[in-house]
Amino acid sequence: MERPGYFRKYVIFEQLDPGFGAHRSPDGFARLEGYRDGVALALQIRFLKDDGLPYTVILIYDKDSGLGVFRVGTLQVVSMVGSFRKFLDNPTLKSLELKPEKIKYILIASEQKDKIYIPLIACCKKAEQWDESLRDRLLHREKTAEDREDRKEKDKKGEHKENKESKENKENRENRQAEAETANHRDNNGTKSSNNKVDDVKLEKMLKDTFEVMDPFSNPRHDYSWYKVNDIAKLSNILYTCNLTIPLFANPKILVGLFKYRHLLAGFYRSDINNLTYFVLGVPAKDETDGKPFENVCRWVSVENSEFGDMTGYWLVYISLRDGEFVS
Repeated sequence: MERPGYFRKYVIFEQLDPGFGAHRSPDGFARLEGYRDGVALALQIRFLKDDGLPYTVILIYDKDSGLGVFRVGTLQVVSMVGSFRKFLDNPTLKSLELKPEKIKYILIASEQKDKIYIPLIACCKKAEQWDESLRDRLLHREKTAEDREDRKEKDKKGEHKENKESKENKENRENRQAEAETANHRDNNGTKSSNNKVDDVKLEKMLKDTFEVMDPFSNPRHDYSWYKVNDIAKLSNILYTCNLTIPLFANPKILVGLFKYRHLLAGFYRSDINNLTYFVLGVPAKDETDGKPFENVCRWVSVENSEFGDMTGYWLVYISLRDGEFVS
């Protein structure tokens, strides 16, 4: 049973202005969670270029007196990974005339003296299209009441800035460590190592060190091992580090499964017959008619007495660690 006043909403970021990707186009998601005393905003971004310039998190929303623009804070980017968390209490929301259901866009912006670039945009309403005229509004930031409120809040909390940054760095530490491992697989030009073989030993060790071991099925087998994944950014970084590429962020059905049931399965299958090893991704779903993430390469496996609400099983996807190909 949900608590009164509680809600959760996820939106996916898409590239708007090119040129800010590191090795590929950046992507990610934003999560809005409502509580009795306010709203929490959390962002997870990957493959975003870190060239020393700050990125600003901006909300654009409808309000009674027109369109609202609120610069929430600065996105910290370390080794291509960006994380951001901010809690907006009810008095702040009221002063800004900001209602969560009225948010139109969440932007990741690179603001310069006379230009504003928007590497990533998340449209909070499906039918919403980006209005390019909003760039001019964003350029004249000194004229917005929301910006004055933002500066006031920064002044008020300036004495806590150092502690806040320390906390954010701590929250990002594991992602930075995973990305640091990735750097070891690149040459001096910043590209991936020419040795693209999947490192299954390293992969299993990193999964075991990062995630909780679990036994999701009623018939445990010695040839399978399973891990409960509750952070898709960490999983993505680990897979990339070990030369295994799966479009986790780009597949909305994977994200829906994670967001609805608060976990994914990551596992290994080691065949006793042909000495093959497979990485297995498990996407939770309500039933076998719901949320099939990959149409032709999925298999449905049910579970009994699930502890995750109305979930009754997983869509399993097998990837060969010999060649990195999906197994149908």
